[in-house]
Amino acid sequence: MFGLIRQLAWSNLIKNRSLYYPFALATSLTVAIFYIFVSLTLNPGLRDVYGGGQIIVVMGLGLVIVGLASVAIITYANSFVMKNRTKELGLYEILGLNKGHLVQMMGLELLIFALVSGLAGLGLGLALDQLIYALLLKLMDWPVILASTFQWLSVIVTGIGFAGIFFLTFILNSIKLARLNALELNRESKKGEKKGRLLGLQTLLGLGLLGAGYYLANTVKDPVAAITIFFLAVLLVMAATYLLFNAGITVFLQWLKKRDRYYYQPKNFISTSNLIFRMKKNAMGLATIAILSTMVLVTLSGGSSIFLGTNSFIEKSNPHDFGVAVSKVPADPISLEEIDQFTDQFIRDHHVPTSKTVSYQFAMGVLDAVANNTLALYGRTSQGMPGGVVYMVDSANYHAMTGDKVTLADGEVMVLAEGGATIDKSQPLILDGQKFTIVDQPAKNFMKDNVPDNFGSVVSQGVYLVVNNLETTLASLHSYDPDSDQVTRLSNYLYTGFNTNLTKDQQLDLENQLNQVIAERYTDSPSLVSASGKARTAKEITSLFGSIFFIGMMLTMIFMLGTVLVIYYKQVSEGYEDRENFVILQKVGLDEKQTNQTIRKQVLAVFLLPLVCAFVHLAAAFKMLDKILHIFVPMSTLQILTVTVGVCFVFLVVYLAVFALTSSSYRKIVSR
Repeated sequence: MFGLIRQLAWSNLIKNRSLYYPFALATSLTVAIFYIFVSLTLNPGLRDVYGGGQIIVVMGLGLVIVGLASVAIITYANSFVMKNRTKELGLYEILGLNKGHLVQMMGLELLIFALVSGLAGLGLGLALDQLIYALLLKLMDWPVILASTFQWLSVIVTGIGFAGIFFLTFILNSIKLARLNALELNRESKKGEKKGRLLGLQTLLGLGLLGAGYYLANTVKDPVAAITIFFLAVLLVMAATYLLFNAGITVFLQWLKKRDRYYYQPKNFISTSNLIFRMKKNAMGLATIAILSTMVLVTLSGGSSIFLGTNSFIEKSNPHDFGVAVSKVPADPISLEEIDQFTDQFIRDHHVPTSKTVSYQFAMGVLDAVANNTLALYGRTSQGMPGGVVYMVDSANYHAMTGDKVTLADGEVMVLAEGGATIDKSQPLILDGQKFTIVDQPAKNFMKDNVPDNFGSVVSQGVYLVVNNLETTLASLHSYDPDSDQVTRLSNYLYTGFNTNLTKDQQLDLENQLNQVIAERYTDSPSLVSASGKARTAKEITSLFGSIFFIGMMLTMIFMLGTVLVIYYKQVSEGYEDRENFVILQKVGLDEKQTNQTIRKQVLAVFLLPLVCAFVHLAAAFKMLDKILHIFVPMSTLQILTVTVGVCFVFLVVYLAVFALTSSSYRKIVSR
């Protein structure tokens, strides 16, 4: 009996190759992508790369997402193949094969299919592994090393992972075969997705969840909190999408059906009725396309923006090639002149060729809120995330930064507010209980490009103050204790920066020497003295952002693969359905041209709906996405919007191309 089952398994795979070809292609590509992620995560060479530990952690998270996507893609494709083969399986049962024989036959088919497609995918992964590793190193701005990256452990992990996925698939197939009798198997292929119940309630619930998700996405103010809220909003919108595709669209079409003036017209009568039927059959699949398309758009927009904003982030964090910064406690007598002398001595001792040297003193504090001309400093009793940041310089440092001379009296201040912070210049400014008279506004953000800005990306609001004398002003504040040996809420900073014409490697070595000298001289200092170099920041950030962009591209591929697979199988299922509808429509009086136009219009409407839905979801999520991206890159909202629109255009072209290519399968089936 096993010989007969083996022959049937082989012949069934060959006979149903039109169903298995896309399944095999999707499986092979999924295996290849999964193997590449495993290989990179376990690659010992990546551990030696600067910041490699962080990159491996990010790779591990990406591997989890790829694994979950692989389960979804393979089980979905398998369910479609099974649905279109149930009539054939029912016939086998009528001819004498029992459920046990059918389970053995399906198990053998699945084993053969898994081995062939899995080995093909593994071979593709092995072939591309070295190239992908080189691409990752290139994106991270590291020397490309063409060395073997093969590890048996990567092969074993991939094999075990996909063996588990196919075993799950076998269990699902066996349960389905055991649950249905021969007659039910014959009818199964003609069944659509289950008719929804309580469509009105589902629609209201879907609209409520969608509104809640959109509300969260567009009312969040704190960029850091936006990351957490983003995942909640995603879950709400995903649930809403499934509910609205399953019930909402059908309810809307049924509402149109009740409008006599609209419904009882030849073109609307047939289209509306058939669209209701199509949506009942394909709701979940179309919702899946919409969600996968949204994932592609969000991942690609975010990854591209982060990668393109790498240089901006580096320049914002390090306005000079080298910087020495002191977070000064009030009781420490250390001064800007001392730091200047220390830096000059280091430059002379190490023969550093400099092209520019600057030194500034300023105060910086985190704000709890900006309201009613009051700047409330963030403290222990504050709740939630900070609302903004305040910078303060005196007139001498303002002149050093901008070249503009200003004359101010004690108690007078120049104020510039950015990022949504509002200050009424006709009213006094209150900072930490102290009132100041506003006399003017600086022409621009004088801190930009002069000192490092490591906090501006996290908070949106910024307030920039110019006073007569910084030390005197700080001493007048209620929370500032001149005798304290602790950093105060409005901290006093000393900064010296200089540029050089050294190579990146020379700058990295020089930064190590500078930090070593600082550690030796200021070990016992109550103030925090540190040095930073642009070359090291560039190396770290380029490695991190490059790897994030790489993972984004790989995840885009897996999401796009799932999208293409669902579109293809939906085209095939529509083709089989419309082959019978062609005959029915012609019998009720439509000629062949009208029939073609009617069905094509319906198919186009059905498949463009997920695309429109994905664009709407992205538009609703843009404000939150923009806030999250501002944590990583100092790009303007307009720049991020430009990248997002470009991504949408590319995706639109790819989506329509996929639709056009898969439509050929639809036409072949219908024209039989």
